[in-house]
Amino acid sequence: MPAMTLGEMLRISIAMPILLILSLAVVAQGMERVYAFLFAQRLPTELWGRIRGRLEADDVAGALALARRDRSLMGEALARLLALETAETEKLVEAFQLYRQRLSMSLNRRVGLFGTASFISPLIGLMGTVLGIMRAFHDLAAAGAGGPAVVAAGISEALVATAFGIGLAVFSARLYHYFTLSARH
Repeated sequence: MPAMTLGEMLRISIAMPILLILSLAVVAQGMERVYAFLFAQRLPTELWGRIRGRLEADDVAGALALARRDRSLMGEALARLLALETAETEKLVEAFQLYRQRLSMSLNRRVGLFGTASFISPLIGLMGTVLGIMRAFHDLAAAGAGGPAVVAAGISEALVATAFGIGLAVFSARLYHYFTLSARH
């Protein structure tokens, strides 16, 4: 049996276009989350080094100015901490914990798509398989007489939907676990 083209796979059943759209959404969201994790929400270490240098030189006003110029969430947190009137350790830790929670919530945004896709994609693939098998038996009944060759092609095409659904589920589950566990650390 020759290899199927993408067009042939999409014509197998209604499940294949749904799985294709879902997989495109998962890949696009995965790329967005990778960008957020690696670049947008990264702790600005060079900023921290410059602020620490100013603090070690007892230049709190200069450190505060540096922190206020930075537009990241951590820059905002450092600016708020440096602007506190009292330097009580307990208040500083409490304020920093609030910003750490905000950063964690920001990193966990929109990861629910991965969990949802990992749950529903095998079910959509199974629906495609059931519809394909129903079509194969319909073709067998319409042919009147036939053997395994009449049914085999329809069943093998139908199983593509299940394989695609399971593959998408595994990929989505891996992304979900990576992003939820990475945001905690």
